[in-house]
Amino acid sequence: MNSFIVATGLALACALQVGDLPAQQPSSPKAPQEPVRIVLLVDEIRAIRNFPAIIAERLGYLNGNGIVVTMMNIRNEAPTAEMLMDGRVDAVMAYYHHNIVNRSQGRDFEAIVTLGVTPGARVLVTNQAKDRVKSAADLKGSRIIAGGDGSSKTAVANALLLGGGYKIGDYTRIPNESKEKIAAALRAGEADLVVAPTPDGDYYESLGLATEFADLTTPEGTSKHFGSLFPTATVYMRAERVQAHPEIAQHLATAFVRTLQWINAHSAEEIAAVVPPDFMGKDRAAYLKVLKEEIPMFKTDGRMPEDGAEFECRVLSEANPKYKSVRVSDTYTNRFADAALETLHAAK
Repeated sequence: MNSFIVATGLALACALQVGDLPAQQPSSPKAPQEPVRIVLLVDEIRAIRNFPAIIAERLGYLNGNGIVVTMMNIRNEAPTAEMLMDGRVDAVMAYYHHNIVNRSQGRDFEAIVTLGVTPGARVLVTNQAKDRVKSAADLKGSRIIAGGDGSSKTAVANALLLGGGYKIGDYTRIPNESKEKIAAALRAGEADLVVAPTPDGDYYESLGLATEFADLTTPEGTSKHFGSLFPTATVYMRAERVQAHPEIAQHLATAFVRTLQWINAHSAEEIAAVVPPDFMGKDRAAYLKVLKEEIPMFKTDGRMPEDGAEFECRVLSEANPKYKSVRVSDTYTNRFADAALETLHAAK
């Protein structure tokens, strides 16, 4: 017998007999399901290099589909690696090199989405040295004001030398100081170049002490001087956590891929309109100027550039051989960014 007829007949019979049944009490409504909560730790949430986190939150990209993301700022009394390892936080927004460093120490960290692909800095050459140091080929024997061991400024200086075909021992690194002390050193001819994050470069130029040697704020400038991109801002998690809860990694990757697309489709003025006023400080014009210089750092789609990751690991390994044991492919995954790009493309 046709199953549709049987089902219809049974339904009809039940309907005819309903009057003979006692009235049923309405079933109590089901309690709403608790949302999944994700804690994202941000390395200095107010730093302009992390403005995509604020944009993602303000646009509502971080919450939805039964997931609520809480952002918290880095804490001095609690090491970031420990908080990620013991589960106090689910993910961290910080520079990519942390994945390499932690992998070398036995921690299974991997970037799940890549936001920044340039150092977001400029390298300036002093007036005294500009006729002698005109390209990377002239860097051997130069004196460069950078940072301490393992700092991002030192990594930039090392990358410049390697990009120019030299070794990191072929220049003299001068420790970083305050802007005023650096300006005095540049004026006195005690250095040839300085790695200047935004907006420090403008300060030295305004004093007439140096001019631009390398623009590492844009993908084009970074590739020109390094030979590849240079991944910086990422969101990373424990690989074990990613395997156990890929939905968390996918949610965060999708949120930040959407954010990157939004950033790259809007002007600095439109982006600044989304940033809370207290994040800008009292001088909105100065913030907007720095923001314009930082935006090109995020001119990407969320995927880790493979050659950039390889180059950055090489830069770190040249300074510290213990990083040579790290397998670069373990420090990131592009599968969540790929899935996000496919989903967002299909939704257009």
